[in-house]
Amino acid sequence: MTAFNETQNGVEVGLGDFSFSTKKLLFTTNGFAGQLTKGDVKPARAQVLITEPIPNLDIKGTFHLDKGFYYFRNIGERILLGGGRNLDFEGETTTEFGQTALIHNQLEKLLKEVILPGRDFKIAHRWSGIMGIGSSKNPIVQQLSEHVYCGVRLGGMGVAIGSLIGTELADLV
Repeated sequence: MTAFNETQNGVEVGLGDFSFSTKKLLFTTNGFAGQLTKGDVKPARAQVLITEPIPNLDIKGTFHLDKGFYYFRNIGERILLGGGRNLDFEGETTTEFGQTALIHNQLEKLLKEVILPGRDFKIAHRWSGIMGIGSSKNPIVQQLSEHVYCGVRLGGMGVAIGSLIGTELADLV
């Protein structure tokens, strides 16, 4: 979306060369919602990796390390590991996707020395996502104007609470 303009009967939404009208506009852009919320949402990049399958993996469950700045879990016979934002808070306060050597080197070190010591593993994929955080841990589910609403600031819990926030937002509309 490049722009929106609220009218008496709804919202005009511009998407470059394409535009459309809608009665209600709901934003669920989470970490990209800073302007909509007057700065109540700040972006926080989350860097993640997943291993190739590891035969006889005996780790089952979800785990957190270092005050929650790192988390890992098994996905079948793989380990999904993310975190490390605390290594560069300023650099990770961004809406740009990408990976940094600083954080991914630390993720691999944790895999090698703490999570899978003495085990061989290969990294299958690396990626990043943009979380929405703020001074409060509570999500923002609110009406911004007559026809515009938002459900944002999920604080890294989007997968866990996203459907609940969506239901709350639908009920609000």
